[in-house]
Amino acid sequence: MSVETVNRGYVYSGTPTSDEAERYFRQCFGADRLMYNLHVAHLYAYLEKNGHTIGEKLPTFKEMGMPTVKEFKQVRVDDDGNKYLYEVDAFASNEAKQHFKKAMNLFNKDAFKGQFKKSALKRQKTLGIEPTFRDLKGMPKFHSRKNSKLSYTTFNQSDNIFIDENNVLHLPLAQKSKLSGVAIKLNTHRPLPKDGRIQNITITMDSQGRFAVTINVAFEMEIESIGIPTAECILGLDYSQANFFVDSEGKKANYPHYYRAMEERLATEQRKLSRMVQGSKRWERQRLVAVKLHTKVANQRKDWLHKKAYTLANRYDMVVVEDLDLRALGQTLKLAKNQQDNGFGNFRLYLKYKLEQQGKYFVKAPKSFASTQICSDCGVKNTALKGDISTREWTCTNCHEQHDRDHNAGLNLRNYGLRWIDEVLLAPSLVVA
Repeated sequence: MSVETVNRGYVYSGTPTSDEAERYFRQCFGADRLMYNLHVAHLYAYLEKNGHTIGEKLPTFKEMGMPTVKEFKQVRVDDDGNKYLYEVDAFASNEAKQHFKKAMNLFNKDAFKGQFKKSALKRQKTLGIEPTFRDLKGMPKFHSRKNSKLSYTTFNQSDNIFIDENNVLHLPLAQKSKLSGVAIKLNTHRPLPKDGRIQNITITMDSQGRFAVTINVAFEMEIESIGIPTAECILGLDYSQANFFVDSEGKKANYPHYYRAMEERLATEQRKLSRMVQGSKRWERQRLVAVKLHTKVANQRKDWLHKKAYTLANRYDMVVVEDLDLRALGQTLKLAKNQQDNGFGNFRLYLKYKLEQQGKYFVKAPKSFASTQICSDCGVKNTALKGDISTREWTCTNCHEQHDRDHNAGLNLRNYGLRWIDEVLLAPSLVVA
């Protein structure tokens, strides 16, 4: 058993303690959005001036002369001449810069593909409008004020973030803020870890105007190593459009498809919304009806994913999944809606940390591993299955064993886990010996 420092995020609903506090949070959301958009605008101006060859990576901050956060703040003034970005939390602006850098790095990884968005290609076909660099997949884009989810993150420095005995979270203020303090009342449905230190706080407001607080806490946890997993405690999970996943034991997850069940009612309520005058009181009431249905579906999905991940993490010592490109899968015509409904990407994240906090193993088989095409009995590869998703059962031409497509893939992932133990877990010990 070892003691390790881990970071966990705890999410609580919250209510600002005053109208001034709520106004301050909204200003921080706006500062975060504005600072991100200023970086995007500078990038676009540079690319338009100097030209951008499709397939090239984006330039660095130094190459395009990106102003610093301080320089951006200096030029933003209101009608009274006040530099209003200095009146909100500095981290709201600094984190926007980091998010922009992350967006650039993600784009540069796939920049060589030079792929345009489907909407841009359709516009080119129907209207004859040629796509530009702005239409490239993954290109950083402006954040809309109408975004349904607003947030900003602030960090704990010298214990300037704390929770008092009344479960009120006190947050830092900007030096030039006119407020004496800002706080938010938490609905602490579960306690924070003892002796944990708050690292950072993320304040979020959803489309219904409700606030949520994510508290990132660092604390020490005793993690007991399970040693080398036995073959019986290794599970392979193959992604399935219809059943969420099929495991190496032949069991199906049978995901309830919450969005599909709510789809007809959502269509009815959104149809009503489309017929109302946008911005009117009736429109706002109907908007909240549609938003609540979407929120219910999201909460149902999240609850089911956590419970399923918790069950598997308690039952098995190692879980092996395939490293699917879910973003590409979510852009296909026939599979996108179902894939985005089931939340398989979040499920992998939940399963990973639930296993690791028990000293267990979460393994991703590489994309090059053809789990579907390989016969789990003899190992012969059936290349005819490549790109064919309609064939659900097939017979091996070598050993003549009949396979269910998903179950066979689960078995291959489990076998990959067994090889991973020999090549990764046991290899270092063999070298030392």
